[in-house]
Amino acid sequence: MRVLVADDDPEMLELVSNIMRRKFHAEVTRAATGHELLEHIADTEWDLIITDISMPWMTGLQVMHSARTAGLPVPVVVMTALRNPELAGQVEALGSRARLIFKPFTYKELLAAVDAVEHAA
Repeated sequence: MRVLVADDDPEMLELVSNIMRRKFHAEVTRAATGHELLEHIADTEWDLIITDISMPWMTGLQVMHSARTAGLPVPVVVMTALRNPELAGQVEALGSRARLIFKPFTYKELLAAVDAVEHAA
């Protein structure tokens, strides 16, 4: 399983990356900015992307909307500490293989979101 994890918070990036490695034995690539996320998306085929919304240069949500426009159907979990009511609709616009989770989230919430995007039609 190839997973791309993007977050500008080094601790969150480390935590989510380690969970993906340990739970799914995933090969994890990390991105700390929207620019890095966009570059990595263009370089490789991914089984899963987990991205924060608020990052430098370009938000994770903007990158994922661009990826969807380009025809990339990869499952995505979008994580955020923002409490903007419009975010749910923006993530829903990414399709059935996208889920929004709010920080702080539990281990079980992250795994449930991953499971939901992997098994969505």
